[in-house]
Amino acid sequence: MTGPSLLILAIIIVLIIAFIITMLVLNNSSKKIISINSKLVDNQNALLEQNKRLEEELKQKKSDEVNKLREQTQEYRANIEFTADMSDEDMMAWVDQKMDETRLYTDSGLNLKTMAKSLGITQRRLGALFSNNPQYASLGDYLNEKRFLYACELLREKPQWTIEAVGMEAGFGGRRTFQVEVKRRLGITPSQYRHGFESARGEEPKRK
Repeated sequence: MTGPSLLILAIIIVLIIAFIITMLVLNNSSKKIISINSKLVDNQNALLEQNKRLEEELKQKKSDEVNKLREQTQEYRANIEFTADMSDEDMMAWVDQKMDETRLYTDSGLNLKTMAKSLGITQRRLGALFSNNPQYASLGDYLNEKRFLYACELLREKPQWTIEAVGMEAGFGGRRTFQVEVKRRLGITPSQYRHGFESARGEEPKRK
């Protein structure tokens, strides 16, 4: 073969090799693109599934909240009807029972409004009950007595608890408030009551 023929043949071979390489590169690129697209589709499907699940959970949560609110409203109405004709004495006994069952008094921030809402009665009815009650000077006086009785129970039954922990658990805002209340009612400190000093040994705390 002559020189020009060899050159042409070499060029053809180079072009063929370049074409093959190009096709291989394109094939690999296509595979990568297909793989990436497949992953994107999978991710999109996963996101759609996650969104669907979140929407269902949100609907369920709203449904649960609506049902809970409906139940609370029904209980509220039932309690109002149940206590409507009660005498103050019977009403006080009912409130006392509910407080012992729920231990609402352990909430140091409890007030007339939140207590009435938790019991499912009107704030006006509850306020009137304590304004007319000869046993307690106020709602706060009643709550402190409930906290005091519970705290004394904890002092006897939870010797491993600190005095501060007992006071907080019973609903007193702080250690000093707890100590002052116990001192006022028993004449001794919580620590003395716990360790059974003579003035409190063998005695149960009594109502006023």
